[in-house]
Amino acid sequence: MNILILSQYWYPENGVPQRRWSWLTEGLTSMGHNVMAIVPPPHYERDLGINEWWQTFVASRSQNEPELGPSGELIHRTAFLPAGRSLSQRILNQATVALGALWEVIRQPKWLRKFDADLVIGTVPALPTALVALIASRILRVPFVIDLRDAWPDLLTEAEDWNRATGKKSLRERLLTKGPFQVLRYMTKMAVNLSLRKADAILVTSSFLANDLRQRPELVNRGVSPQVVVVRNLFPPQSPLPKKSGLSETRNPGQLNVLYAGTLGRAQNLQNVLEAFKLARNMGVDINLRMIGAGVSREALTQYIHEHNLEIVIEGRKQASELQEAYEWADTALVHLTDWAPLRRAVPSKTYELMSSGIHISGVIAGETAELIQELQAGHVVSPESPMELARLWVRLANTRELLRVPEQGAAWVESQRIDEVPIQVKNLVERLGGKNA
Repeated sequence: MNILILSQYWYPENGVPQRRWSWLTEGLTSMGHNVMAIVPPPHYERDLGINEWWQTFVASRSQNEPELGPSGELIHRTAFLPAGRSLSQRILNQATVALGALWEVIRQPKWLRKFDADLVIGTVPALPTALVALIASRILRVPFVIDLRDAWPDLLTEAEDWNRATGKKSLRERLLTKGPFQVLRYMTKMAVNLSLRKADAILVTSSFLANDLRQRPELVNRGVSPQVVVVRNLFPPQSPLPKKSGLSETRNPGQLNVLYAGTLGRAQNLQNVLEAFKLARNMGVDINLRMIGAGVSREALTQYIHEHNLEIVIEGRKQASELQEAYEWADTALVHLTDWAPLRRAVPSKTYELMSSGIHISGVIAGETAELIQELQAGHVVSPESPMELARLWVRLANTRELLRVPEQGAAWVESQRIDEVPIQVKNLVERLGGKNA
């Protein structure tokens, strides 16, 4: 079967969407399918100047034949504008990338006609890709699938709080949110819901989101609920974390090493962690907190640390191999999201990574992730946006270090899901949609 993937994030970029689809693509090619990805050049984590952007653009335009990717896929690079960090810049970037992909499908160059796609898959985010996947499937006259990685378009309802973790809005964003953004948000939600309703199948990363989608009146097409398949973000870590064989004997009761390694972004609102750190220190516990990562809220977090004279240093993004020492140092690792309702139907991929290594999780989370952590005894859970609850948990862990020991149940579950469950789900989906061509 020839599978055409439309995405705004791809190799060699190294975020969660990119790693998810490198893993899934490798599975598809190992099953004997041919995969082609129409994607922009790598640019998401780079601040490109005009000259560098133009050189990248010219290089992508001169690409006559797709390149071969590491998972056996063919890759064709499309036009784009640099992303930037603000919401308005990201929206412009996603729109131009989507239009670039759509243009390739409309003009159907020789390499695309030769590929002769049997199935289109659009990966979300970014949201415009959902509509482009629908249009592409109609032009090519093939079924299409939406990979809905998070609880979109629900997260659009939280747009007024998107910049809560980043400090003040720019003048441009304040002006745009007075009317244009509301119109864009409404149109985007309608377009995404249309694409989901017309999709032949929807991939999601959590069972909570799958159950929710199956029951939504706005997604029911001709009285038939959409086919929703759960494919969790269980991709193997690039560099396996150290296995926790026991508790550190170098620390005394009343000491605790806490690690946050991940995105410093809007959905995390990590000021909650800093407030909990202050409270735990005031309760007499020797909390050592390390934060490693990058994101739009880093500047606001750094300012808060400075204003409150906290003994915390935010370390920059590290390669997976460089995180080994940090996880060996940690007694517990944070999985942290803010209190937006749609996030209860999302499971951060870091959760599975920590479970695999037997590292105790301090979960500041609700919904499916909280249930998984509790059911698999992978750590302890407190409510989002409650720094006092988090501080009290850390005090308990510091004074009763046996609580930091986790059984192997979580690691065994992750391994079973990764090796057995996901390949079966993907194989069955492709066979259902592809018929004899699968």
